[in-house]
Amino acid sequence: MNNKDILKRIKKIIEDNNLTNSEFADKIGVPKSSISHLLSERNNPSLDIVSKISSTFNDITSDYLIFGQSHQENTSPDVPGDLFSEKDIDITQDSVKESNNKVKSIIIIYENNKFEQIDKL
Repeated sequence: MNNKDILKRIKKIIEDNNLTNSEFADKIGVPKSSISHLLSERNNPSLDIVSKISSTFNDITSDYLIFGQSHQENTSPDVPGDLFSEKDIDITQDSVKESNNKVKSIIIIYENNKFEQIDKL
């Protein structure tokens, strides 16, 4: 995940839907200044913005905004189709200890709904 990549995808959504930045802000229900600050790269995209976009535009998923993947691209059994699908999450102590899976990245969500991803280097 890269904030600049998310920003590119948001700009593409605005362009593809023939919206002004102001119309886009109204459509997703955020102040115009939030979109202005986002597009000028003054602010990073928040989880709240991502959520509002995916809720407003039926064909846009959070996976697409954050990772650039559409649901159709998630055909590998190792890649969950839904970001928080219950069938893909097993958080028992034993499953964590016995797992051979290695951490690829961690997403931290702050109380103000901003988030960041830490990738394994």
